[in-house]
Amino acid sequence: MRSRVLKAGLIIVLVTLCVVVPIVILLRQTSSPETENTEDDVTVSWTSPTTAELYSVFMVNPDNGWAVGTHKTIIRWNGTTWNMVTNPAKYSADPTLNSVFMVSPDNGWTVGEHGTIIRWNGTSWNSVTSPTDHWLHSVFMVSADDGWAVGTGPGPGVIIHWNGTTWNNVTSPLTSWFDSVFMVSADDGWAVGGDGIFFGDDGWALPGPERVGRIIHWDGSSWKNVTSPTKSWLNSVFMVNADDGWTVGDEGTILHWNGTSWNNWTSPVTCGLSSVFMLNADDGWAVGNLDGVGKIIHWDGTTWNNVTSPLTFWNSKLHSVYMVSADDGWTVGGWGTIQRWTGTEWIPEFSAATLMLILISLTLAAVILKKATLKK
Repeated sequence: MRSRVLKAGLIIVLVTLCVVVPIVILLRQTSSPETENTEDDVTVSWTSPTTAELYSVFMVNPDNGWAVGTHKTIIRWNGTTWNMVTNPAKYSADPTLNSVFMVSPDNGWTVGEHGTIIRWNGTSWNSVTSPTDHWLHSVFMVSADDGWAVGTGPGPGVIIHWNGTTWNNVTSPLTSWFDSVFMVSADDGWAVGGDGIFFGDDGWALPGPERVGRIIHWDGSSWKNVTSPTKSWLNSVFMVNADDGWTVGDEGTILHWNGTSWNNWTSPVTCGLSSVFMLNADDGWAVGNLDGVGKIIHWDGTTWNNVTSPLTFWNSKLHSVYMVSADDGWTVGGWGTIQRWTGTEWIPEFSAATLMLILISLTLAAVILKKATLKK
């Protein structure tokens, strides 16, 4: 009797996961954008054109945005749909693009592995000479003639500066690796990352026993080390103004800048946080992942709180968040995942290929579970 019940239960689980869930998602994807709008006429149905891991999203305005990721993937939002964009840059391999920043609709930058730097001129993306072969993780432009990018090894981390004509290496006060840079102005900027790493036999950098979160500050003439209150690696920094800023990192770490010092802030999660974006002092978002599943938290001016993420499958992790307004924002991540904030909820969409991968994964999981149960 027990065996029959287990079998019946497994069949129900299998049908639900492998048939019902994909059908529901497909119905959402194929819903007409014209008929599935909020009261503010915000489209809440869209399909991801890629299965690439998306690491960064930047919105010029509600109808113009970009996201980048693995295999030199670049996609563009035109106000209705996300579409693949040709990346004409030539490389011996397809580098991962880690960060994108738009100065204007006709001027933008994306950076990535092996010192990759590509520029948008309003018509196409084109390679730009890089002063480094390090991995660049973050780019921030103060203006068309003033910008910064930071990155990691092999070896010491890197800081480079755009002067309007060329990118040049800039001396760092530390040998640390840096994952994020944010400029308040030409004379006020921050970069965060971490220290305490070593290279394994396979060449990968792994956390070392003396980890420490690193923070450096640009004062208009040089970068200087700033005391960090955490040993956790810091992944993203965002400044509301010169006296109010946030940085997030591993182990759910959240630090706040009060104009004088960085201080630990109570976090509602213990998982890694990869990106933070502040609309103002009382409204902000951060995303990350727990065991490969995306996590979202929100700042209401007093506390950071968990927000329900509609994605619960493996590799739905979230890497980047960008808010256009309090009622419109985007987050991107694994398997080409794209989610949009409508003002009341986050709505996910992914490519048809991703749906197939999810279906296969769930099917395999159900089969393994069934075999394991029958052996008992």
